[in-house]
Amino acid sequence: MTQTPPPPSWFAQRFYAFKAFLKRQAPFAILAALLLAMGFVIFFNRIVVSINPGELGVLWRRLAGGTVLERTYSEGLHFILPFNRMYRYNVRNQKITDTLDVLTVDGLTVKVVYSIRYYLKSENLPLLHLKVGPNYADVVVKPEVRSTIRTIFGQYKPEEIYTSQRAIQEQVNQVAREKFQALYVALDGVPIHQIELPKVISNAIEEKLATQQRDKAYVYRMSIAKKEAARLQIEAQGIKNYNKTLGESLDPDLLRWYGVKATEQLSKSNNSKVVVIGSGKDGLPIILGRD
Repeated sequence: MTQTPPPPSWFAQRFYAFKAFLKRQAPFAILAALLLAMGFVIFFNRIVVSINPGELGVLWRRLAGGTVLERTYSEGLHFILPFNRMYRYNVRNQKITDTLDVLTVDGLTVKVVYSIRYYLKSENLPLLHLKVGPNYADVVVKPEVRSTIRTIFGQYKPEEIYTSQRAIQEQVNQVAREKFQALYVALDGVPIHQIELPKVISNAIEEKLATQQRDKAYVYRMSIAKKEAARLQIEAQGIKNYNKTLGESLDPDLLRWYGVKATEQLSKSNNSKVVVIGSGKDGLPIILGRD
């Protein structure tokens, strides 16, 4: 007599049921997997984001409040949802070289060649992205520096620009840094490489400066000449006073005494000579040599 197998347990029943379900749904599961794989391949660049050295990322979430202000994303690989977007920003030191024609206070045109050295701070990056956007260099950096240069140069005359370039450079840096504090961009400086005045104005200023230098040199030479003339006058007056004093102190008897003393000294020398006493003018001796 054969025995009837016991009915399967509840767990076994569920297992067989799930297995049968998979067999029935296998084509759909395979199709879904293929679709997911195709979607990953198609949206790979939107899902896997690579941030290069010297860059930081700002994430924009389409369904979760837009720009993420709490953090920035560092270098390396990041995985995001395909409907979100990662914006990459260069945070290295950057430089823009530009040329600008500005008007002086007299209405003359001056050509200025300058550079802008700046960089982005990580703590300001999300706000920069939210308020300004990726085109920040053309939207705020260049316009603000151009406005600063136009304003400052418009306060000077051409000859003042020619002779005060260092002061103008310091003023441009100071004013530009103050403006950039509200722009979420850090400014290193705005070095001015060249200031080109109109040729006629430049020649006139150079000639004026050359004339001033010649005038200063002439004044200096005149000052030296006056001092030398005063020195010679004092020296001549001293000689005059000396001779006057000497003349007043010498009388004929004293001079004859000096003459006798000199004759005595000469007579003691080894040279052969003849001394005639009292035969000279004023009674002074005459010394006759061998020759």
